[in-house]
Amino acid sequence: METAEHTTEGKAEKQVSLPAFGFAEDLLKKRAEPAEAPDEAPADPNRIFAFADSLDAAAEEQSQAEPVRLETWVAFSLAGEVFAIPVDPIREIVRVASITRVPHAPQPIRGVTNMRGRVIPVIDLRQRIELEPVDLARGSRVIVVRSRGRLLGLLVDGVHQVIHIDLAQAQPPPEDVMTAQSDYISGVYHLDDQLILLLDLDRALVIQEAVPAEVAAPASAVPADGAAPAGAV
Repeated sequence: METAEHTTEGKAEKQVSLPAFGFAEDLLKKRAEPAEAPDEAPADPNRIFAFADSLDAAAEEQSQAEPVRLETWVAFSLAGEVFAIPVDPIREIVRVASITRVPHAPQPIRGVTNMRGRVIPVIDLRQRIELEPVDLARGSRVIVVRSRGRLLGLLVDGVHQVIHIDLAQAQPPPEDVMTAQSDYISGVYHLDDQLILLLDLDRALVIQEAVPAEVAAPASAVPADGAAPAGAV
């Protein structure tokens, strides 16, 4: 380090000067110069707007995805199995007061009941699904519904609860167990550990007659003169 002597009012004064090269000078130089840019790409000056655009894009993508549509159904029991129908056609659920049998009423009508001055037919859903009818019990209920403009009562063993169903998750019933008489089952739904049979109400109230296993041969198969068909022995 160099020193220089200066005289002030008769006193010698030493002045310290920095070397041409050294740590102090380098430090001062670095403070004066802008910092070197890092290896990473420079920050986007419009990053606030870019972030807002990303949120809008995510929201638009979510809106375009198939929404989950939950429908409200009412679950009830028949012979230990759980069934469900949509809540829309249901008008009320009542305890069974009395059901008056009507002679020669078509199956599966259990009879009629008085609903605040209005007589409505009561369909025994047990008989509809070809189960033996049982006596009315403490838990028996009548689900009053409107179908095809008619007010009807559905007699069930008991009503469980209102449930919410995502129909996209419902499975079609197995084809090998479906017949024309059971086409009222529109799907099978898993709710927790429970299997629920979904009913199409309008189809459940239409009775399809079973087709006999043996069908008579068409008249064209037998000649009019009673002779055996050509080629027959």
